[in-house]
Amino acid sequence: MTRVAQRKTRLTFETEATERYRQRERPIVVEADGEGFIAAFRLKGTRVRYEASWLGLFHFAAKLAAAKARVERKARRQAQGEVR
Repeated sequence: MTRVAQRKTRLTFETEATERYRQRERPIVVEADGEGFIAAFRLKGTRVRYEASWLGLFHFAAKLAAAKARVERKARRQAQGEVR
């Protein structure tokens, strides 16, 4: 039985998000390492990679979601206060 960490294949995702680099819109590519702890981000057609841990990305996304929920609750409270 082969473990996922021992496989030789690379897992890459080409996202729909794009970024302008050298006068061209390029899609963002996410590459997962074999062990599953680090993700590398790069623009398609470039060699520069930015690495981040999946745990760090999860915490960042959780903070963004909490901030968004807080703003929505505040807007809802203000809208209810104006109606009354």
